Amino acid sequence: MKNVKTFGVQSNRYAQARPTYPKALPAYLSSLTPEHRRVWDCATGNGQFAVVCADFFAEVVATDISAAQIRHAIPHPNVKYSVGTAEEPPFKSTAFDMIVVAQAVHWFDLERFYGECRRLLKPGGVLAVFGYAFPSITPKIDALIDEQLLQPIDPFWAAGNRLIMDAYRSLPFPLAEIRDIPPFAVEVVWNLEQFVAYLQTWSAVKRYITEIGTDPVDTMADALRAAWGSPDERRTVKMPLALKVGRMQ
Repeated sequence: MKNVKTFGVQSNRYAQARPTYPKALPAYLSSLTPEHRRVWDCATGNGQFAVVCADFFAEVVATDISAAQIRHAIPHPNVKYSVGTAEEPPFKSTAFDMIVVAQAVHWFDLERFYGECRRLLKPGGVLAVFGYAFPSITPKIDALIDEQLLQPIDPFWAAGNRLIMDAYRSLPFPLAEIRDIPPFAVEVVWNLEQFVAYLQTWSAVKRYITEIGTDPVDTMADALRAAWGSPDERRTVKMPLALKVGRMQ
């Protein structure tokens, strides 16, 4: 499926189930920029990062290729949402202090997008791309998810997803990278229903359902319930972030 179709499917569920990001991340990124006026959050989804970034910058311009995602975007007075692509943004040159891409750069035409980043960033401006890895809960639950979900859906991940699975180590980057970046992680406390809803937003799960005709999350449901305990029990779900940051000279 094309990206716009993949992320337009059940966009309301995506908006409800996807976690937001720790405020420590935009706080750190804002410390790297000389000014804090304007940010472009490219491929914002439903604005999970845009809304936390907006506490550190005067304006966040948030775009996504999916109109369905934008319709379900999280409202914030400092965030302006619109539909648009990563490769053909309608903005004037040197318009931004920072450009961020959360959980999406691996879908882009990188050569075209990076060319636009060089055009759009102010001198000293920052480009940050990041995404979170597979969740970790308990050794028992983690092993179950690996065996009964990750292994069956592995052939259904797109090539771009492999880049984030590699923590973006092999991702080309257009700017001189900032080193010694502190570690960050997405951390949420979910009950079983919330965790299952998150698993069902994975693109490989959607592709598996389309091609095989069954839901792999439903297939492992009984085993997951047994490993989780009471469905109402709230467990900490931790997802380390892969992060690359560079500064425009």
